Amino acid sequence: MVDVVYGQVALSDAAKRLVQVVSDQNLDGTLYIGYPILTSANGAVEIDAMLISQQTGLLAFDLSNLAASNAEEDEHVVDLQDRLFAAITSKLSEEPQLVRRRQLQVPIQIVTISEESSSSFEETHIKTTDDIAHYIAGLTGIDQSKFEILNSVIERATILRPKKNRSSVQRVDSKGQKLKVIESKIANLDASQKKAAIEFPDGPQRIRGLAGSGKTIVLAMKASFLHLKNPEWRIAFTFYTRSLYQQLKGLVRRFSFEFIKDEPDWDKLKVLHAWGSSYTWGLYAEMARAASATIHDFRYASKKYGFEGAFEGVCRELLEHIHKHNIEVHPIYDVVLIDEAQDIPQPFFELVYKFTTPPHRIVYAYDELQTLNEIEMLSPEDLFGKDRQGQPNVKIENKPNSPRQDIILPVCYRNNQWSLTTAHGLGFGTAREKGLVQMFENTNIWQDIGYEVSGGSLQLGHPVSLKRSSSATPSFFSDLLSSESSVRFQRYSTPDEEYAAVANAIRKNLNEDELEHDDILVIVCDTRSIRSSGAAIMRHLSALSVNSHIVGVTESADEVFSSTSVAITHVYRAKGNEAPMVYVVGADFCYSGVNLGTLRNILFTSITRSRAWVQVTGQSDRMDALVNEYQQIKQDEFQLSFTYPSARQLRQLRTLHRDLTAEEVNTYKNDLAGLARVATMLQEGRISIDDLPDDVRAILQGIGNA
Repeated sequence: MVDVVYGQVALSDAAKRLVQVVSDQNLDGTLYIGYPILTSANGAVEIDAMLISQQTGLLAFDLSNLAASNAEEDEHVVDLQDRLFAAITSKLSEEPQLVRRRQLQVPIQIVTISEESSSSFEETHIKTTDDIAHYIAGLTGIDQSKFEILNSVIERATILRPKKNRSSVQRVDSKGQKLKVIESKIANLDASQKKAAIEFPDGPQRIRGLAGSGKTIVLAMKASFLHLKNPEWRIAFTFYTRSLYQQLKGLVRRFSFEFIKDEPDWDKLKVLHAWGSSYTWGLYAEMARAASATIHDFRYASKKYGFEGAFEGVCRELLEHIHKHNIEVHPIYDVVLIDEAQDIPQPFFELVYKFTTPPHRIVYAYDELQTLNEIEMLSPEDLFGKDRQGQPNVKIENKPNSPRQDIILPVCYRNNQWSLTTAHGLGFGTAREKGLVQMFENTNIWQDIGYEVSGGSLQLGHPVSLKRSSSATPSFFSDLLSSESSVRFQRYSTPDEEYAAVANAIRKNLNEDELEHDDILVIVCDTRSIRSSGAAIMRHLSALSVNSHIVGVTESADEVFSSTSVAITHVYRAKGNEAPMVYVVGADFCYSGVNLGTLRNILFTSITRSRAWVQVTGQSDRMDALVNEYQQIKQDEFQLSFTYPSARQLRQLRTLHRDLTAEEVNTYKNDLAGLARVATMLQEGRISIDDLPDDVRAILQGIGNA
């Protein structure tokens, strides 16, 4: 089956006819419309359409010549086909595996679609759309290996190949060798990723999936592609985690060089933080300046709204400023791409809508369960606000034969099936003794993100067992790794014992497992203790002659990894980053407590930073309980078995484990302290239960009889 990817919104009649004819053929491959953009000596070359399939090889279409064929027109066609051929040949020749003895191993066919198929040049292919089916049937195909390489080159996925050659790896059974094999796999975008990266509707677009499903790569490629296709557009690529800045800008630059071998115009295409900092300009600041409003920094915002509510507070202030003063907003960007949308507050999206040129080309991508205080994103209707008539500013739908507005990326390329299932099980509490912590209200999300039903029924109020679908998990994980080595949990008696064990394991990674410093990431679960815990881990590593650093404390917050030092950080700075070997330290912090949903999401996010191996450690009885949850998931062969909550139970979960404000937390702690004092007085006989108010006594007696 041919997968059609629309690189442009408006289709010519010739393009529509071509899509229909090619779709009717029994081919396996991809038909691109308005893609790719290549480079030549005379500048960028945009291909009207290109078919890549094993049965045909590469077939490029020129759809510009719709007039009747004549000698003068044919001369123009020859020149254009020569230009397309040269650009395609140049691009394919960059891949050594497609060249042998100075000969390109993939045949290139160029066809011009015309109203008439006659031509005064025998060597020039000029066909009508009615001729295409017969022409395709006569082409010689290519073998599977060349087909995969060809796909990789056309998709621009070659930039995803490993930066490291890992020449120091010597042992055939080491972690370094296994990692080398994993990284050497040819990078090909799957069907969903191709559509997400290239297709662009005339309006908002939502891209969602699991962590590690490729959303950041997709957005970087899309930003570069849109910039090259529409160089006059003002484009912003924004994100939440500050440490991602260099990575995202580097990806955009690499994609630009893949397309046209040149830097982007950074005045037109900007990579900028959603908020910004004292030394880095952000999108919020640009919008505030455009509205002639005060630009607030984190110090002001955190003092007024608290650490968690700081960004939402200043964004809401800016919205209120615009409404209160009836400010006429002038768009400052034609396109805005938003990464890590799950961590960005709702008022920011409403602001972006106001400051983006109609038809409001806003692409936002998020990872399911990756927000650290919720498990599901707001709907597009709620996210972007409402107009003056009370109607949603944004509605998203997928229309046939058009670029999709809602794209799901179901395959997880970062996490193996064992660590991902463990992370979901602990995040939701599927094996928790006291029951679920949280759950998707929409049961279909489980299948959207790559799970399948292995038992029971995926319906509200019914028992169900879920496992990772084989189609959503790359086979190389099972080929190279095992559940025993990939996921490990360990309980220690004291923090010092835990930190010493982690340090010794890291030394083994470097000295015996043939990993490198930037292959390793240590995540401290309790954000508040990052300085003290991080310093203690550093001391143990230093005693073993291993260099390390605390991101944002001993080194800059803008870069996580170093080739000569092991990174130690908390989950808020780890988000958006990944490493082959991850140590999740102090995991008992996430077992129970106030804001339990957030605590469990911290654990989920930390585990899913791992690309191969993860070791989860902690102390105390709470760690024992967490280990028990993992063991139950493991014994169930890494399936998630639980009873799906009813609609009423889902509402109760939202209330029970919802995030409390700082004021609510203080009230809760004070109430607990008061309750403890009353309980002590009752126990010591200083007061009688009959001394309590009637309503309080009734509640306590009811609990005792339950």
